[in-house]
Amino acid sequence: MKRGRLTELAQVGGDGRHAMTRSPMLKDRDNDDPVSITLLTGFLGAGKTTLVNQLLTANHGRRVAVIVNEFGELGIDAALIENASGSVIELANGCICCATKGELTQSIQEMLTTNAGVESLLIETSGLVDPAPVIAELESVRFIRETRLDGVVTVIDAENFDRNLDSAEAAFRQIVCGDILMINKIDLVAPGIPDLIETGLRRLNPHARVIRAICCEAPLDLVLGPARTSGLDPAYRRIDGDHIHDGFLSASLSLAAPLDPDRFGRWLESLPVTIFRVKGFVRFAGNTAPCVVHCVGERRLIGTAPNHVVVSGASLVLIGHDVQNAKLIQGLEACAAA
Repeated sequence: MKRGRLTELAQVGGDGRHAMTRSPMLKDRDNDDPVSITLLTGFLGAGKTTLVNQLLTANHGRRVAVIVNEFGELGIDAALIENASGSVIELANGCICCATKGELTQSIQEMLTTNAGVESLLIETSGLVDPAPVIAELESVRFIRETRLDGVVTVIDAENFDRNLDSAEAAFRQIVCGDILMINKIDLVAPGIPDLIETGLRRLNPHARVIRAICCEAPLDLVLGPARTSGLDPAYRRIDGDHIHDGFLSASLSLAAPLDPDRFGRWLESLPVTIFRVKGFVRFAGNTAPCVVHCVGERRLIGTAPNHVVVSGASLVLIGHDVQNAKLIQGLEACAAA
């Protein structure tokens, strides 16, 4: 179900599964105040991990832990998170709204029991997640005395706003479920585009707070502070049933040999438009330090990887429609340096 392009949105109107118990393992926590949870969502490549790093490296004085959920098998986003002091739990190869939903509950319990001084918990969802069942789980009685859902922050890619809404129901549901809608990458679009996007967002979700950002820079107290509005609209509270991810599939590609940079660049440019997202790490022949690769839509970025990343050749995740693994693997193998 498509929800319309930003120009159309600007012009039309819109209008207890478990008993409540407190884990005995929590008796060693520093205090009995509930841990503040911020749910970070947003479509593929919107900038969620960038926002996590902003929050982890900023001088806010809070002890923050992170749960990262990825659609692909390789933990790329977890490897991109910096300065987390080991307080990161990774849920790969599935979305926490469906395939790894039970693992989210276990991970929250693990985080609460092993990190006694944690004050804030960031949960970064996969780009294809439907936030509604996740919100319902976080607001259930399971952790009602131990955690508090402070807000749902949806990061929105200004450059690919039209394409994302046209391609995935998840992009729409991430918007309508958000308490804070962050229009990111406003530096990559024409000056009037953020205004059109904001008008459309306010029609889809009139109760949310809309902010604009470059590289996800935003006031810390806004993102980490209480932001819940009136709670989840019952119309979007879909808990049961399969979430089919709008037909998106993932391919996880690994290569032991270092790559030829020119061949790799041509391979990236040759990828079909059905590939929405490429992320991962590569090492080029003659270089000891690996590079990080980000492709979102038509934009390609290859930069320096974090110091802790180790890769001999390539470790990549590709997400899109009509993902042909054999052809992709063949193409990447052809990029190996002679």
